[in-house]
Amino acid sequence: MFAVSRRCLMLVILIAMLAGCGTSTSQPTPTVVPTEPPTSTPVPPTATPLPTNTPIPPTNTPAPTNTPIPTATPLPTNTPKPAPTKAVTPKPTNTKSAAAPVSTGGGVSSNPSTLQTSIDQSFNAAQGVVSLLNQMSSGGGVELCIPLIQKYQSIHNAPTYDVSGQSNEMQQAYGAYRNGISLLDTRATLIVGCGQGGGSIGRLELGSVHSTATQAADSFAQAQNVLKQFLDMSTMSPLENAIVRALHAIGGVGDAANKMMPNKFWGPNNRRIAATDSRCVEAITSHNAIPSFTIDTTGQPASVQTAYQLYQEALNLYQVDVSNFPKSCVAGEVTVSPVGMSALHDNIVNILDKLTEAQNALK
Repeated sequence: MFAVSRRCLMLVILIAMLAGCGTSTSQPTPTVVPTEPPTSTPVPPTATPLPTNTPIPPTNTPAPTNTPIPTATPLPTNTPKPAPTKAVTPKPTNTKSAAAPVSTGGGVSSNPSTLQTSIDQSFNAAQGVVSLLNQMSSGGGVELCIPLIQKYQSIHNAPTYDVSGQSNEMQQAYGAYRNGISLLDTRATLIVGCGQGGGSIGRLELGSVHSTATQAADSFAQAQNVLKQFLDMSTMSPLENAIVRALHAIGGVGDAANKMMPNKFWGPNNRRIAATDSRCVEAITSHNAIPSFTIDTTGQPASVQTAYQLYQEALNLYQVDVSNFPKSCVAGEVTVSPVGMSALHDNIVNILDKLTEAQNALK
């Protein structure tokens, strides 16, 4: 009986122990805790995206794609810095200015031929002188002196002609021709002295020589025009010929008067013009070229009678209002005043208008 109860007691103890174990194992119900590690364990996966960071080497390796720095090799395209050599090469074209004197035309033959030929040669040579002076002002040096002196000397030695007994136009052309030569002679010392000091004409003197050479070229051009007009008039009627010649001659007097007008070029002190001045020479030469023409218009067409009357009226006005101007040049000196020269200019314009009206009456 005791043995049975002892067994029973042992069984009860065993059950109690088992129950104790069962209750302690039931504690896993807070297995919620282990669920935290699982939720914590995803940290490694989300942290493992570091492998996704590992692509940094590849994306960094695109530094090789930076190697397209070879595209910076377009520096060869920068090497066209030889382009500055383009800026240098034009200078040879400038150096041609040193060779240019060859193309400034020939000189004037000292052998007499015809007045027209000598005038044409003198005009071309004067243009060559102006061209050489232009090259000097642009930096040309002593190499320009020899051709300059040669051209001047050829003009200085241009032939003379006897035009006495020739037409007024021929005498007017000859006067303009000789006037151009005389103008250049006033600068002979500067021109011939070019190169003697080791350089060309000085910059201060260069302006005055250039101005004089330009005036000389203009005078030769005037001589050319007078001769051309003279040849053109050979087919005109005597009356129309006289009208046109008067137009050109009185126009020449007007040109001389315009050049004497006080202005910034001549200055306030240049009020008295000597007879030897080129402007006085032009006025006298033009005055002497005015034709004295008369015609009996009885029985002539009305157009001829009208034209002749206008022509006579124009010449009468010239004698009263203008002729004293060139006559004072002949006397030795002209006193210039703004008021007097302005009135003279207006009178000449009125006379030229009347002559133009006479010419139109014949058409």
